[in-house]
Amino acid sequence: MYNDNIHLVKRETITNGEKYDFFIYNMLSIEKKLSEGQFGKGDTVISQVKYYKVVDKITGEKLDVKLRCSKKIDDAMEGAESREAKKIFNKCLKQLEEEGLLCR
Repeated sequence: MYNDNIHLVKRETITNGEKYDFFIYNMLSIEKKLSEGQFGKGDTVISQVKYYKVVDKITGEKLDVKLRCSKKIDDAMEGAESREAKKIFNKCLKQLEEEGLLCR
């Protein structure tokens, strides 16, 4: 599944002497589309939301997914007027779940 999606990249690393695999999903294009251009551009960061998984096509195991989002939406979700940013971010997550890319 993840090989077919250009926005999903598998990363392999060693943490505390043990192999650790995870994915990074670049959701800028979804942000931009759902926010009508308000978010989804500029600098990117790894989102603080880290409770999603993706199934590795090769091994069949569920691996962690780190979401790469725009710094603008990440900052806006922490700001005083975070309501709209959280709404857009949640729409992005919902769309990814519906497409079968993410699971809890």
